[in-house]
Amino acid sequence: MIDVAIIGSGPAALTAAIYTARAGLETVVFEKKQYGGLLSEIDEIDNFPGFMGSGADLAKNLLEQTKKAGAKIEYGECESIEPLTIDGEKVEAKVVLIATGSEPKKLPQKIDKPISYCAICDAPLYKNKNVLVVGGGNSAGSSALTLAKIVNKLTLVNRSNLKAEQSLIDQLKTFSNVEIFENTPLENKFFESIDGVFAFIGEQPATSFLPKEILNQDGYIITDKNQMSKIKGVFAAGDVREGSIRQAVTAAADGAAAALKIESYLKELS
Repeated sequence: MIDVAIIGSGPAALTAAIYTARAGLETVVFEKKQYGGLLSEIDEIDNFPGFMGSGADLAKNLLEQTKKAGAKIEYGECESIEPLTIDGEKVEAKVVLIATGSEPKKLPQKIDKPISYCAICDAPLYKNKNVLVVGGGNSAGSSALTLAKIVNKLTLVNRSNLKAEQSLIDQLKTFSNVEIFENTPLENKFFESIDGVFAFIGEQPATSFLPKEILNQDGYIITDKNQMSKIKGVFAAGDVREGSIRQAVTAAADGAAAALKIESYLKELS
């Protein structure tokens, strides 16, 4: 029986693990993909206090700090929480913290071109080629910047006004190989003469493995003032929680808050 099982490894999960491990609670972090979650796919971060660099570097720093605090890190996919099941095996834990973050929404169109949802992962495959970027938020903007440096031509299409930070938009406009279409529907003509598509049309909470009774209509976890879900002993932090701002810095803060509330909860149980 471990004290705290944390599902996910983004800023919320790893910050919570640092706090619970330092509090002397046996903590195990379970991650099914890469540590850092979507954070590790961000090419450059300049709005996280005290840190400037790639998301992968920030994720690495968080992971090292988590291990140093004494938390255990294990690969494994959470398949259910009642009972807690990781890769087909039951795990006994006094508390479960869900911090699985977000995952990208898929393009609704069926197209015959390769589609990627991670520029930092797949950009090298498109050196000197033509690409289409769909979306207008910060993810689309920062990813387009990464791609613009190596592709032959980049076309960015968004159905409404660009919502990316103005600094990202200004940088994109300095590239002669970038063409931007705002308030433009995604028509078939944009898929012609391109080698691949990068889609950034929003995110959705990674909660498909959770019971519906603890989720709102959009798939986010409903929690009380102590960040506990409707299931006793199951907490949530970060992007998966209803009302989250979905920024790395606020996810980290949410993870710290959840850890302190978990510590209080376990003291009451003992």
